Amino acid sequence: MEISRQTKTLSFSSKKIYDFIINTHNYKDILADEIRDFEIISENKFKIKIGSLPNISLKIENNPDDFSVKLVSDDDNLNFEISIVVISINEKSSLIDLKFVGKFSSMIEMMIKKPLEKFIDSLKNKIEEIDF
Repeated sequence: MEISRQTKTLSFSSKKIYDFIINTHNYKDILADEIRDFEIISENKFKIKIGSLPNISLKIENNPDDFSVKLVSDDDNLNFEISIVVISINEKSSLIDLKFVGKFSSMIEMMIKKPLEKFIDSLKNKIEEIDF
């Protein structure tokens, strides 16, 4: 299952946005409206509870060469990743590509597709509101 979204143009440099999204502590603010619980496990790992889904541990994998971040599920039962790629338009503006990729059985996919689409839409909208 794949869900892709792109933000509107943001009035910040790609470096400034990237520095914000690689910081584990900032995900509590980014995800605030969508989560019931948030716990930092380590510098690059946190645990969240979204709606009726079980707690999910996410590991941050970043690539400074292309300003990309992957939030990778650390749970074998929920095998997915969310990639966040910051695209520079010019020195003072950027946009972000969000992509959710998950491998689920067709039954699980039917149950979680709508909530995940809502979550990714909300994530996109929240990122557009952040004053980096």
